[in-house]
Amino acid sequence: MAIWAQRKFKISDLLLIYFDIFILTISIIVVFLMSDSIKYLPIIGTLIIVLSIYLCFKVKGNEKLLFLFAIVGFINISIGLSDGILKGMHVAAWQIPLRETVYNVYTAKSILLFLSILNPFLSHHWIKNKSVNLNHEGIKRKDNLIIAYIGTLTMYIILLMGYDVNALSGDGYVSNSNPLIEYAIVIFVVVWFYSDKSIVINILLKIYALLYVLYSMSFGDRSAAFLMILLYYLLYINKKYKLSITKIFILALIAITLSNFVAEYRTDASADISDLVQSTFERGLYSDTVSYSYYASITITAAPHIDDTFDYFIEYLKSLVVGGSNSEFSNLANFVSGKYFYNVGGGLYTSYFYFGFGYLGVIFGASILGIVLRKVYSHKGSFAIIYQLLIPVLAIRWYLYGPTSIYRSIFIVSTILLLICFIFDKLVRNETIVNNYVSQPSK
Repeated sequence: MAIWAQRKFKISDLLLIYFDIFILTISIIVVFLMSDSIKYLPIIGTLIIVLSIYLCFKVKGNEKLLFLFAIVGFINISIGLSDGILKGMHVAAWQIPLRETVYNVYTAKSILLFLSILNPFLSHHWIKNKSVNLNHEGIKRKDNLIIAYIGTLTMYIILLMGYDVNALSGDGYVSNSNPLIEYAIVIFVVVWFYSDKSIVINILLKIYALLYVLYSMSFGDRSAAFLMILLYYLLYINKKYKLSITKIFILALIAITLSNFVAEYRTDASADISDLVQSTFERGLYSDTVSYSYYASITITAAPHIDDTFDYFIEYLKSLVVGGSNSEFSNLANFVSGKYFYNVGGGLYTSYFYFGFGYLGVIFGASILGIVLRKVYSHKGSFAIIYQLLIPVLAIRWYLYGPTSIYRSIFIVSTILLLICFIFDKLVRNETIVNNYVSQPSK
């Protein structure tokens, strides 16, 4: 009986592998063999939606991965429906000419190719037997008030410096590309880790979370507010209230509705509440944040077809490592907007890799991400839980606004910060031990 059960498991596991290969095959046929006509956008959009939902159900056994692909799925469903099936619902008139070109199809196909390449890395066998679903309650946090207070002070300073106050008077789409907003999230996690028993610090963290959300929303930057809401849930609420796919779906609908209501209010603050509510529900799953970013992806995708952008892409990769404050290539959306096609910021993860190598770049970007996810979610330890928290929390940034947020903010900036804190904490503890030993009276 045991042998039969084991054999049955292996057969089912094999069937799931074949199913993933089937998905990959269909996607490759659509991407490389289907005509690049905009009349096929509804087909591509439908496949994007189906594959995104499939990935959510596939990783549901790992809470952090579930949040990650729920966020990616929300973005893709909005794109697949509004920009794919409906071919650009509610879009601004100035976007239409470029949306009616082949570059729109390249962009949509890039998303489908990305998902189909990433999918096999997250095999059912790996998710079930090897992926780690760390609970932060099981992590032994540390106490270092010097690190905690310096980090807290830095966060509050960032909150005041992270936005251009002139944007507050605007009534349109807001895309804050300032990396300080992301760094504040990273520092928040580090401060949380080094303030296990400090009641004062934990109160200050909770106050900061509230101010961060309110301040972001005052600028209409709903994506930034969402980062903190998700992080706060994972750190403080998750231990009491677990979320299933059904609950996440319901919360996503509520979040989309509230987000669209804010967008409608910022467009016309003098409108009657009934008109605002009606306009909000007319939007459905449309998100202006996602749609504008998707359009930026179209402009980024178009650039290599009218110019040689390989050297520009190399400069962008350099900015990931050395920093991009003085580089015009650190934000490809802004660079493309100034040189080729106007956009208002954003650009999906896929478009940045397409900018350098076309579809081959998309395959490379998906493979790198697949390897990263397998490595991060296969390890335990303090650093591992911090990375496992930051990847889904910042997902709306690195997937919707380009890979800088994951490869620089998470794996470079946060790693350096964690190493500095680790060394400092070690030195402080060693000095304390020595001082205690010296101060002891001799026998």
